Amino acid sequence: MSNINRRQWLQKSAFTASLLALGCRTNFEAAAKPFQNGFIQTTPLPLHWNENPFGPSPKAVQAVAEVMAKANRYPDDMVADLKSILAKKYAVDDSQVLLTNGSTEILGLVGQQIGFDKGELVIPFPSFPTMAMFAAGSGATIKKVPLDKNNGIDLDQTLAAISDKTKVVFICNPNNPTSTEVDNGALKAFCRAVPKNVLVFVDEAYIEFSKLGAAGSMIPLVNELSNLMVCRTFSKAYGLAGLRLGYAIASKAHIDTLKGKYVGAEFATGWPALVAAKATMEDTAFIANCIQKNQEGRDIVYRAFDKWGVGYSASSTNFLYVESKHFVSDVRDKLKAKNILITKWPDMVDHIRISISEPAHMTQFVEVVEEFLVG
Repeated sequence: MSNINRRQWLQKSAFTASLLALGCRTNFEAAAKPFQNGFIQTTPLPLHWNENPFGPSPKAVQAVAEVMAKANRYPDDMVADLKSILAKKYAVDDSQVLLTNGSTEILGLVGQQIGFDKGELVIPFPSFPTMAMFAAGSGATIKKVPLDKNNGIDLDQTLAAISDKTKVVFICNPNNPTSTEVDNGALKAFCRAVPKNVLVFVDEAYIEFSKLGAAGSMIPLVNELSNLMVCRTFSKAYGLAGLRLGYAIASKAHIDTLKGKYVGAEFATGWPALVAAKATMEDTAFIANCIQKNQEGRDIVYRAFDKWGVGYSASSTNFLYVESKHFVSDVRDKLKAKNILITKWPDMVDHIRISISEPAHMTQFVEVVEEFLVG
């Protein structure tokens, strides 16, 4: 401080604080620069991980900045606080909530347990593969149920696939990668019809983007059905993918069983994720704006694809599941060469997946991808 006066120090401090308030928007705005001859000027346009392009809530950024002074202390009280907030929100007991290091952790824990029990996992296919990967790696049998003709989950066939060896039936709703959503009433009936000795695991990572929004969740059934577990994440609509925080809600017995088999339960998260999640839950205007802008971005691509005759599934998420036959076979590589990243999993034989970014980005995407149309 000897080489800087108080006014200079305050000016520098104010500048630093403004950067903290901007948070990840600084990098995001760099990615939002306009195309030049079909290219983005600097960083790639990431349309492959279904992230929230609007960055974290400014309130979350502020909360993280403020809590760093506590980084030398374990966040036990904040863990309990966030669990209580979630429990109150969903009308369950605190003991029915398990916080995890992203939803991947809970998917992995349940998947591994299926394998350890030498059981069977029933899963619509294609769907989000993490639980199946953990289960197969631990010795489980994976029974895949084809989707219906509209790339939706066939609940009747999924129910029929359950056997005496089935430990868990996995439902991702809305489904990743196909972006489709099953009828709310039909899913409730399905959950009630599954045998009570089989765990129904519903992954609701994209529920905020669905037709009914969070009101379409299966969480209200948790107190009715002892064999139901619902998984949620702060990575998508809440814009906190990089902080890794998810949670499961189920009966106390199921949560206690998971904790008993995973001695590190709830040790794998920290202050930044916890306070950011709380702040974002309180910032309802931020969430609503993200959902609205996502719809605007989707509509831009819908209009272009409808004009070109490109087939796609009506999306209940922040991404699109698109028929790849309308584009050159190496469209993913062609787009990557222009600094645009999209997804094509090996299981997505006839489709590509395109994440929705801000409307200006989707307009740019449409301008570029038209070059790779065929037919």
